[in-house]
Amino acid sequence: MTIHATAIVSDQAELAPDVEVGAYTVIDGDVSIGAGNVIDSHVRIGSRFGKVTIGERNYIQSGATLGGPPQDWSYEDDETRLEIGDRNRVGEYASLNLGSKKGGGVTRLGNGTFLMAYSHVGHDCQIGDDVVLTNLAHLAGHVSVGHGAVVGGMTGITQFARIGKWAFVAAGALVNKDILPYSIAEGQWAKPRATNKIGLKRAGFGASEVQEIDKAIRILKRRGSTLDAAAIRIREDCEMNEHVEELLSFIASSERGIARA
Repeated sequence: MTIHATAIVSDQAELAPDVEVGAYTVIDGDVSIGAGNVIDSHVRIGSRFGKVTIGERNYIQSGATLGGPPQDWSYEDDETRLEIGDRNRVGEYASLNLGSKKGGGVTRLGNGTFLMAYSHVGHDCQIGDDVVLTNLAHLAGHVSVGHGAVVGGMTGITQFARIGKWAFVAAGALVNKDILPYSIAEGQWAKPRATNKIGLKRAGFGASEVQEIDKAIRILKRRGSTLDAAAIRIREDCEMNEHVEELLSFIASSERGIARA
């Protein structure tokens, strides 16, 4: 274990033997940090509130703040958590808050995700694997971001909105409703503009899979059609596969409402 002489590590904290901790970093309270983590200088992990659990082989860059209390006036030192998986990169001055009791109690970051500089993950957010939050992407409380999604820089996402799997939210967007999986969304307020074809191909989706996803998204984008009618049309016109089923499941489970053109 390599801990810089100027770092402060709480007696409560549990660090794997090979963790590296940089200068002037503070690790406070109930914190567990797994093997292979590299923590740069001036990082703050944990607080007098809640518990922070960090998996293995993460890289946490200078100025990041992990595990502070929710930015919610109703928070009252509840026993809540921040859980971070493996192989993530948390950029400079990014922040992730603990969960809140009323929101389920856990803020969760998956595996292989990149939070770029100054991004913010609010309380009770659920971030999937292989997600990218670009510089200054800000997620309010209770937001979920699905596997493989990319959120562009300077994007704001309001509470309880969902970003579907493999979606791409363009830079500068404001999001107040659920963004369809596999789509490209942009605008203020953001709406789906196209299918994320390039992203899907890069992720290894087959041509026929992309074709059926695109067909389903085009149906969902049509003006003057209800979501129920669009779902019926998709089942009639599209070759059903797991990705088209994911689209239908996503719209059926929406509570915030689906963003549509």
